[in-house]
Amino acid sequence: MSMSKINLHLTSDSCHIDESVKQLNIELGSKRPEPRKALKLILCNLYNKPNDLILVSRRKRPLATPEGNPLGIGTDAFIDTLDALERDGYIHQKLGTHSMKKTTEIKATEKIIDWFRSHHWSDDDIFIFNPQHIRYRLNEGKKCFIDPEHTPFYSWSDDWMKKYNELLNSSSIQLPNGEDVLEDENNITAYRTFIKHDQHPKNGEFLYGGRLVGPAVNMPEEDRKRITINGDPTVEEDRPASHLNAMYSVITGKPCSLADPYELIVNNKLVPRPIVKKLASFSQGAKTALGVSRSVGNSYKREATKKDAKQGDKDKHSEWLKVINKASGTTIHAALMAKHYPIKDYYLRGKQYGDKIQCWEADIVFEVVIKLTERGIPCLTVYDSFIVQEQHQYVLKDIMDNVTFINRREIDKETLLGSP
Repeated sequence: MSMSKINLHLTSDSCHIDESVKQLNIELGSKRPEPRKALKLILCNLYNKPNDLILVSRRKRPLATPEGNPLGIGTDAFIDTLDALERDGYIHQKLGTHSMKKTTEIKATEKIIDWFRSHHWSDDDIFIFNPQHIRYRLNEGKKCFIDPEHTPFYSWSDDWMKKYNELLNSSSIQLPNGEDVLEDENNITAYRTFIKHDQHPKNGEFLYGGRLVGPAVNMPEEDRKRITINGDPTVEEDRPASHLNAMYSVITGKPCSLADPYELIVNNKLVPRPIVKKLASFSQGAKTALGVSRSVGNSYKREATKKDAKQGDKDKHSEWLKVINKASGTTIHAALMAKHYPIKDYYLRGKQYGDKIQCWEADIVFEVVIKLTERGIPCLTVYDSFIVQEQHQYVLKDIMDNVTFINRREIDKETLLGSP
């Protein structure tokens, strides 16, 4: 079953929708306009995702920033409406727990689906109001969002995100739902999330994070294989050695020239490629090689010791233990850094610098999206991979092979690379 966060930008300006919401609001025991706004928002989301689990927040704080909550939905009215809908059998609600970091889930019942039919709701009635294409998250455990500054880079990014979303929403994108039935994905809002640090270089407000998040990000790989775009089957292609090539492109001006950046031999033994990739990835935000080794080991152990751990995860942990029994994690890490000598000094510089490296990679991914959008080729992204119609596979590969980092923020290289 698919899962998505509630979209605070869905609404409708159809008179019959407003009238039906007004009637249901009275049925639920409220006549005030504030709960009616919350009810309309929740109903639009339930109609748009009738087969999905929808994640909602019941925490006693604003649902989002002013830009992130353009309809001005109040927290109390939102929570009261959820409870009223559950009480009268219109939704299933599974309460989350803050201590377990579980978010509340809601799902449409047959009663609300029948209600939509009887009140003649349709896809044409619902649209996105002031969608937020650029999001800005504070660098803290709470992961709270703030409204970003509207810098020239923000405006440029927002314009391209609008074009990209317009292309997605003008395309017929079919996604499998929990009942293995293909349904249209309406009202797509892909967005980039940047990270706000306390200090950043001039014109570097958007130099951290920046990943592009779209409708395919949280889908299982097997489900993604069944996506169709405009009725055509699709293919998913990864950008090879994405974060390494991003680092090489920014630091040296060209991608990595090695045939296999992750091939590594230590003590005359070939280190399994997935371990090398994990060591390289964890090196972005760490401070010491020992810390990297411990983090990788803990990552494998955590997955292998889960109650519902898969055999593959247990095998990966066993493989890790066998490898470090022959050569320590720090020894393997040193060999990896020696292999990538041109960029090694930009690893192990801490979390903020790791967020900067992530942004270099995200910027290059976005350049691929721009080039596809210019050609009218709709694509979905999953971090560093792209889903396109099969007939556009070779166009995508050509773009990925030739894409370069472009300094859209117009800051000098010293500032771009400098310590946070």
